Amino acid sequence: MPVVRTLLASTLLSAVLSAAVVTAPAAAGTAAPPTRLYNTFERPIAGDPYPLEEWARDGWHATRDRGMTERTLIDDTVAARTGEQSLRVSYPAGRIGPRDSGVLAPFALAPAREYYLSFWVRFSEDFSWGTTSFGGKLGLGLAGGRGCSGGQVCDGGNGFTSRMIWRRGGRAAVYYYHMDKRGKYGDQAFLRVDDADVRYPRGEWVSIVQRLRVNTVTGGRANADGEIEVFYNGAPAALVTGLRLVDNDDLVDKAYFSSFFGGSTEGFAPANDSHVWYDDLKVSASPADVCEIGGCL
Repeated sequence: MPVVRTLLASTLLSAVLSAAVVTAPAAAGTAAPPTRLYNTFERPIAGDPYPLEEWARDGWHATRDRGMTERTLIDDTVAARTGEQSLRVSYPAGRIGPRDSGVLAPFALAPAREYYLSFWVRFSEDFSWGTTSFGGKLGLGLAGGRGCSGGQVCDGGNGFTSRMIWRRGGRAAVYYYHMDKRGKYGDQAFLRVDDADVRYPRGEWVSIVQRLRVNTVTGGRANADGEIEVFYNGAPAALVTGLRLVDNDDLVDKAYFSSFFGGSTEGFAPANDSHVWYDDLKVSASPADVCEIGGCL
């Protein structure tokens, strides 16, 4: 496991202001997907939404979205993790699914076998975990290929997803779709630090880092050597090994902003309007870029 250090993300991010992108080499006249992304939401001005065209100005490109125009706000009324602004996402009372709750956008990455993804998150002080059922998707995840999710059978040729979720009382877990999932929906691994369950606090910034490594394939057969690892506030919190995600040449190629209430029934809806703030988003194929787990040396 990496040694956890006390270096702050702001050391790196102050040099790049609100966003920086390093891209892979591209053929003339084409734009290659990035291999590294940052965003600290220091632009546009506070009070504005953050639709896909603004993401694109900061180097994050997606061909589709849900909710970015309607349910995002660049906010300076709550203390940001770094800088003066962060991204607020809204989850209206009584609403579930990405059409009516939160946001969804698959941001393109240069394909790689392994990626690290890091973000800081803050739940509103009155955040509702649900009504009669409890669960929702949180922040960014990693995905590849056709992004198997939503109750689909993952057959090795239709991709994979790995996202963070909350359960009753804010209990934290990583939620992933793979070839050997046990039921209709994805499997989950609850986060634990120092032998205690992780429960997301309200009104406080916390750090989440995910590492995903795609399995190898030999002669068209998936080897059970894929991995997902999660760190919470710099500490190892979950490790899933022996995964078969693909039996083709799909790699990680999306930073998947997928955050909404649900579940598929109205019982998952929040009892009151709820909000989550996001800051210091980072995606990289190298752990050296992730200060929160000892990078940024």
